[in-house]
Amino acid sequence: MRPLNHLIPVVLAGTCILGLLSGCAKAPVEELARAKAAIQAAQEAEADKYMPNNFDNVQKALSAADAEIAVQNEKFALSRDYRKAKRLLSNTTELATQMKVDAPEAKVAMTEQVEANLSAAREIAEETAVDIKKAPRSKGRDVLAQMRVDLDEANSAIDKAAGDFDAGDIPAAARELEKARRLFKKISDRLSTGGTDGLM
Repeated sequence: MRPLNHLIPVVLAGTCILGLLSGCAKAPVEELARAKAAIQAAQEAEADKYMPNNFDNVQKALSAADAEIAVQNEKFALSRDYRKAKRLLSNTTELATQMKVDAPEAKVAMTEQVEANLSAAREIAEETAVDIKKAPRSKGRDVLAQMRVDLDEANSAIDKAAGDFDAGDIPAAARELEKARRLFKKISDRLSTGGTDGLM
């Protein structure tokens, strides 16, 4: 019968291999959970509304980390390397955590900007109405009519923006004001051209 001490190296070697396999195969589950929790906290702080570009970026980073984890999961255990996924998740968590801190200030800044833009838009609407009345008939009846239609739409957008602002939906108000801005730009372009130029 062979001595038992001959089995010790074999047992130790097997244990090391199992440990190596389990270490290589371990996906960053905890890191993923932390990143998702940080994004959720940022969303609850309304970062998605007042820092939309930043919020989109962290969601893309999370998706990239998910994709990288999936790629590694498909590999043989000894070949798996989750370092890239962990870096992505670490960056995602850090950025999302910072967004949670910055979101209230971003909300204040957007609110102040939209309030100022509302006042400016009303003034522009009044000035544009005067400019349309002064526009020469040589521009053509259709062009003048279209400018009046555009002005009506701009005024409607401003009214909608004011309602959204009063209701506390600042991002919606900002979108309506951007719509009004584009309409004013169309009118301005038509006023600055002759004949029927600019009529689409």
